[in-house]
Amino acid sequence: MKKRFGRAVALLLAVVMVLALAACGSEPAADPAESSDPATSGETPAVTGGNLVIALPGEPQSLDPYAHSMYYNFMAATLIFDTLISKDADGNYIPELATEWEFTDDLTLNVVLRDDVYFHDGSQLTADDVKFTLDTAAASSFSSSIFAWYDPDNTTVIDPQTIDIKLKYAYAATLEVLSSIRSAIVSKAAYEADPTSYTRTPVGTGPMKVENWYSGDRIEFVRNEDYWGEPVAFDTCTFRIIVEASTRTIELETGGVDIAVDMAYSDWSRIESNPDLVLVSGRTDNMASLVFNNSIEPFNNILVRQALAHALDLESLVQVCWEGTAEVAEGYYASSMLGFKPEGPREYDVELAKELLSEAGYPDGFSFTYTTYQTNLNQTFAQVVQSMWAEIGVDVNIEIVDLATFTDMNNSGQLTAALLTPSVAISDPSAALILWPIDRTISLRHNDQHIQDLLDAGSATYDEAERVAIYEELQDYLYSMTYTVPVAYPTFAFGAAADVQGFNFETNQIPDLTTVSVG
Repeated sequence: MKKRFGRAVALLLAVVMVLALAACGSEPAADPAESSDPATSGETPAVTGGNLVIALPGEPQSLDPYAHSMYYNFMAATLIFDTLISKDADGNYIPELATEWEFTDDLTLNVVLRDDVYFHDGSQLTADDVKFTLDTAAASSFSSSIFAWYDPDNTTVIDPQTIDIKLKYAYAATLEVLSSIRSAIVSKAAYEADPTSYTRTPVGTGPMKVENWYSGDRIEFVRNEDYWGEPVAFDTCTFRIIVEASTRTIELETGGVDIAVDMAYSDWSRIESNPDLVLVSGRTDNMASLVFNNSIEPFNNILVRQALAHALDLESLVQVCWEGTAEVAEGYYASSMLGFKPEGPREYDVELAKELLSEAGYPDGFSFTYTTYQTNLNQTFAQVVQSMWAEIGVDVNIEIVDLATFTDMNNSGQLTAALLTPSVAISDPSAALILWPIDRTISLRHNDQHIQDLLDAGSATYDEAERVAIYEELQDYLYSMTYTVPVAYPTFAFGAAADVQGFNFETNQIPDLTTVSVG
């Protein structure tokens, strides 16, 4: 018999009021759609000149694409760098720095480069730069996970415009990785000459280059007059660092910026109701999951995990914690990706949860400490699950630690349960299932070889129908084992002036700024 969530309603409403007063911004990923802008267009606009001004929620740590993993840093990368290939509006791979590419066998990708591309310092792009870039990406802690397939020892530069990229194992998402801005091609000579300087004045082949960086205030870009491709529609671009979400909204309203990144939930309706502004929003590729530490008691008991899952009223939980800006997750990765299969949400049933706990040997429930770090989302989530699990006799003690401590505890398997929202680097199941490899040290620790076997099979076959079948089997199995509870598909929002054209929402939260124009 279902029992609707009742006793904690007062708490949830109180939490909503606190959050509304706080006017906080959306939360970053703990470990990451459809555009609401009817005027956006993916076509490169005609050159109109002027200065494009963008408000960032924080200062980039680096503009070296292999020295960070922050989405708004990669927004700048779309102006500074190019990739070997890109994707058109229909998702087809199209030439960029490469004119041709072909898998000559399962482990060899032959790539031919353009011969008319020059870096910002005037040096010509060659296959040596491509190999150096991939070597760097594979060695960096920020990008090694999505380049694990790359084989630097056997990759061969054939001539200045040709390279055989070797794979350690067959990897179906190779082209998806290479078309991502996370595969931005860097200058070997400039990078090796001064790696420290490269973080602030990177040398790329893109349509703009860094002119000035005033720490804590702004970064200024100017047009690359020798760009090999179509020029952008603005002469200069300024990234302003505006940490406070409310201040970014005010700057957008008063015309101080053309685009603002990461709008506070509380400001979404305010932006939508303003005829001079547009809210550009959509689902990201990321998914929030409640992860159990399956290596410790009582979470190593499937009946306990299922009881806790059935005791969650996900509709109420998601509504309260994400303030109406997220949807309840129906599976184990984004529905837009290959092979997605709806697997839930699991039924909310308090009486069934109690029966499962009793069958597991916990008729009177149990107590445990839930550790998280201080954000509005994390704290609210902890309070809501604490209240819901109290309905089945599970007593949750909430412990708040700093992010560094939380990260250390997560990596060393000390967390009991946690809300994790890993950033998904590329739109492919092999990346979206980032929590699940058996060698991951995070507190999930399922130690289930069958999961690893299916992950390996799904990423290794190039046949799409076979991949779909494998990932559907994997999702069925994940649902049956309840190692995690899929919770929410977050929505992310940018704000833009109404006269901004060509600013399109991307599910990876990295819009391509080369398509933007103003006026």
